[in-house]
Amino acid sequence: MADVKRIDALASLLANSGRIGQVRAALELVDIGGPQAEQALLSALNNGDEHSRATTVMALAKFKSQTAVGRLEQLLKGNAFGFGKDPSPEVRQSCAFALGELGNRKSIKALEIAASRDEDSLVRSECQDVLARFGAAVR
Repeated sequence: MADVKRIDALASLLANSGRIGQVRAALELVDIGGPQAEQALLSALNNGDEHSRATTVMALAKFKSQTAVGRLEQLLKGNAFGFGKDPSPEVRQSCAFALGELGNRKSIKALEIAASRDEDSLVRSECQDVLARFGAAVR
């Protein structure tokens, strides 16, 4: 029960504190581990603050959350019409990095799409770096 209360408190800090508090909360959730902490991180992907979302993405990579892969792909590239893509280049770049850290080769298609279509050069570059690490052809 104490862990659930602590997880809820950390999720609130991740959503409502400054940058340092967000990082500390995300890292503590990773340290706690388990499905409730992972769910708190996944829920934090909906936070309004872009730094909170980027921090959460990096925490999910450290958590080695395979559950997050589909959501990270969506935030990176959106759907076929671009809906669901995160508006923040910082978050999208973090998603590309995280997908590389998670090492799920099923993410190659999403990375290829973002590498060729994202409007931000840093996002495209991060996608290309991850694709190269995967040994995928970079176009």
